[in-house]
Amino acid sequence: MRSGRVRHGDSVAEIRQTGKSARVAFRHTAEREFDLVVGADGLHSQVRELVFGKESRFEKYLGYKVAAFEVEGYRPRDELVYVMYTELHQQVARFAMRGDRTMFLFTFADDNPEIGDLQAQKSLVRSRFGSSGWECPQILDSLDRTDDIYFDRISQIRMDGRAGLWASERTILVGDAAWCVSLLAGQGSALAMVGAYILAGELFRAGGDHARAFAQYRHRFASFILKKQKAALGFAGGFAPKSRLAMFLRNKVMNCFTIPFVANIVFSRGMADKIALPAY
Repeated sequence: MRSGRVRHGDSVAEIRQTGKSARVAFRHTAEREFDLVVGADGLHSQVRELVFGKESRFEKYLGYKVAAFEVEGYRPRDELVYVMYTELHQQVARFAMRGDRTMFLFTFADDNPEIGDLQAQKSLVRSRFGSSGWECPQILDSLDRTDDIYFDRISQIRMDGRAGLWASERTILVGDAAWCVSLLAGQGSALAMVGAYILAGELFRAGGDHARAFAQYRHRFASFILKKQKAALGFAGGFAPKSRLAMFLRNKVMNCFTIPFVANIVFSRGMADKIALPAY
């Protein structure tokens, strides 16, 4: 980048790439010229859409939606505990945050990928959890009193070689914008930081040859990400089991995690990532 300015409250409207630079037009400020553009703007990346095409080309909807919001003063409150209530095809969870705040997370199966407006989102959550037991009635009462809700479909971003595999001329993608493994799998921030580290290291090592750096970045990280995406598809059943048998087995497995050596074996094999990072 030709200067180190940070802009808030703006977004990218257009990207025009040439052999020597990328000219970026913004919604609210003047157009600027950059050496490279790095799109790190999440699952619904505007940079990806402007450079590579519509989101529908790359998004794989996994058949689930998620809603989350937070309130102050909710009771009961369990410090340092993630509390889940699971039914067939859906789950609601709560966990304590600082400042006497509580976060609620709803996950549920839904064949319709449409999101709708705020009222439609609230209505859908009520319809799915309105007849549920546990603390659901009072949690839904809290939902009625807030308009600050995160609501989205749960998807992966799948890009391949024909679609550019994260790079096009002077634009490169990183994090969920490039490879979102899905909210259910977690690790979005960790994978983004590892990807950014590799990209930065390869740009340094390439000595100004960005095409070579982009190619090495893809070479080092693409196969690893593909494995993470495949593994992530198995997590959905843990949040929203599709049968009573699946829920029974999930509960038995989770009960085993209370045994320390079992938890260590499972998490070290299934969640510990083995990737060699170069010392740039």
